[in-house]
Amino acid sequence: MLMQIIVGGIASGCIYAIVGLGFTLVYRTLKMVNFAQGHVFMAGTFLGLTIANKFSLPAVPLLLVVMVVAFLIGVVLERLIFRKLYHNHDVFIVGSIGLGIALMNTVRLFFPEPIPFPKVFGERIVKFGDAQFQEAYLWVIGCTVILVALLHCFFAYTRNGRALRAVAADAEIAGTVGVNVPMAIAQTFGLSFAVAAVAGVLIGPLYFVSFDMGDMVGLKAFSAAVFGGINSIPGTIVGGIAIGLLENIAGTYISSAYKDLVAFVILLVMLVWRPNGLLGTSTPVKV
Repeated sequence: MLMQIIVGGIASGCIYAIVGLGFTLVYRTLKMVNFAQGHVFMAGTFLGLTIANKFSLPAVPLLLVVMVVAFLIGVVLERLIFRKLYHNHDVFIVGSIGLGIALMNTVRLFFPEPIPFPKVFGERIVKFGDAQFQEAYLWVIGCTVILVALLHCFFAYTRNGRALRAVAADAEIAGTVGVNVPMAIAQTFGLSFAVAAVAGVLIGPLYFVSFDMGDMVGLKAFSAAVFGGINSIPGTIVGGIAIGLLENIAGTYISSAYKDLVAFVILLVMLVWRPNGLLGTSTPVKV
């Protein structure tokens, strides 16, 4: 029982961590929060569902195609929408919320009822001692590790990744040394969309998917980012896994009615006690 709780909690936490990375990537660059991230996750789930049903792709090609398509959509939306908003903090927040609502209702037009996601990760039940869990849980955890490793390599060892880090550190100085700042910001949005869409495909086979599934996941992912430090990628990962484990433990040993409460209690405590998160640092906010 304990092993099932741990595996399930880590898998849920990985989803929160991946979606939370989208919050972190944008915040590191603009010092603003994209509250459409949860709905981007939802839209990515349905993008994966549509591609899987139409082309019958296996798991790995499906993840790669969804990642590329979501990246391009993020770049386009940054150019058409976000670029006109991020010069004012309040306007950006309202605009991102509006975009999220627009995404949700667009998906609702085509998928008004919850539907099953294709079992692209298999349906085998894995046994570990007395614990039993779906093979898809291992895919979630394994893909999260691979994704985080790839992001680390991208930011640490590629010229483009270092350019994005420079813009996140100081966009003005980065621009003076030749970095294309608008392109870097567009790529940051593309990455935030891509990771959220991957999270949607990973979680899709475990549940029925619906147009409102991004609401709760988005809030929990934001809580994970705040818990770990919204400007810290390692902190967001730690925060996501911690929240996944704690809510699974609370749902099992206390009551399932309180499972969703865990993330919001953590969010409130961190905002009051340590607003910068466990691993985050203090950063100025644009107004």
